[in-house]
Amino acid sequence: MIGAASLLLPTVLAAGPSLAPGVDDGTDSPARLIDDGHRHRMDAPLPPRPPVLTTAPRAAARDLGTPTTLFVNFDGVELGSCNPSDSKRDCHWYNNDEPIPPFSGSLQTRVSVLQAMRRDAADYGVRITGQRPPSSEDYTMVIYGGVEEDYGALGSAPSGDCDDQLPNQIAFAHVDGELNTWVNGGATTALHEAAHSWGLDHIETDGAIMFPSGNNEPTTFDAACSVVVDDVNLNPGAASCPEINSALCSDANAQQGAATLSRLFGGPYIDMQPPTIELLEPADGQYFQAPANFEVTWEVRDDLHPQAYDTAFWLNDDPKPESRPFIEDHFSVSDLPIGTWEFHVEVIDEAGHPAQLDFTIEVGEDPPPDPPAEEGGCAVGAVPRGGVRGLLGLVIVVLPVVARRRRSG
Repeated sequence: MIGAASLLLPTVLAAGPSLAPGVDDGTDSPARLIDDGHRHRMDAPLPPRPPVLTTAPRAAARDLGTPTTLFVNFDGVELGSCNPSDSKRDCHWYNNDEPIPPFSGSLQTRVSVLQAMRRDAADYGVRITGQRPPSSEDYTMVIYGGVEEDYGALGSAPSGDCDDQLPNQIAFAHVDGELNTWVNGGATTALHEAAHSWGLDHIETDGAIMFPSGNNEPTTFDAACSVVVDDVNLNPGAASCPEINSALCSDANAQQGAATLSRLFGGPYIDMQPPTIELLEPADGQYFQAPANFEVTWEVRDDLHPQAYDTAFWLNDDPKPESRPFIEDHFSVSDLPIGTWEFHVEVIDEAGHPAQLDFTIEVGEDPPPDPPAEEGGCAVGAVPRGGVRGLLGLVIVVLPVVARRRRSG
């Protein structure tokens, strides 16, 4: 038995928080800062579009009915200048005067927002991820950061790109500050702004993602033809893509969100990619003096990361315990006694694809040997340990370890 040794594991809940619903007050008022019973304006007015700022080659126009990727960037960004916007080059023709800071909400909120977005887009070929895709792939980026008060609305995005023929555009969701616990409202805002970049307009149907004002209630893409509107007062407007509306609704100024997204991206996105997991710290085979205390940190890459993985942790040849939902990428080990210890971490993504990490730690009575000196007499530090790559705001519980030390021979 390990006695007093413990794994310190962050806890996780399966669902995110929700605030009270808002009610449209019928006025074209400025954005509200808190959920005070009123809706929030979805879109800030855009500045005049400048002349073309860049001649960098653009991605080829996308084929209708093929899947797309939506990257929700919670990590902050400093944008350069370009027109049209470009997710791969982190540049835009507005909101580029100062950096947009990382989202201040919890990892639980990030995962819950992504889960809600995937729920709302489940019928369409839209892969929604919080991990930036490689530069070889095209993707729309929603920058999820900034405070509503500073930008005048919950978000913004250029519109009028009919049939999404300009891949790699950037939209904005400013759901931080006092709204940083929103889940449904955050998902609605991010999808609303992404849909603008795909050519969709505001519509008159309350409860639809493309309604021009919102709160923290769940929404959906409308499955019926709805009148296109110009503002939060629901004044009828001219559609950005009348030919598409005429084909789908027999009315140039009526939009059907579900049919439009099916036309653009085809049927549901199917996750066929298993995750990969890489140990960051400590190093496999690293030696510690007893009683050993250290952090175990890994990196998961998956096409839908981050998400709630079914995760199991165990030592040596003990039976694998039952998996439980887990969103963090680290845990702590406390008071590990002398011995050779084999650690095992298994993660299973939401589509059921597994990945496993195995590594060994040596714990002895003596302190680690002094590291060799570099040329010139400068000492090299101990085995380097990268900073914890998980997010802050952990709730820690202590789980006792019942495990056997591996026997030699």
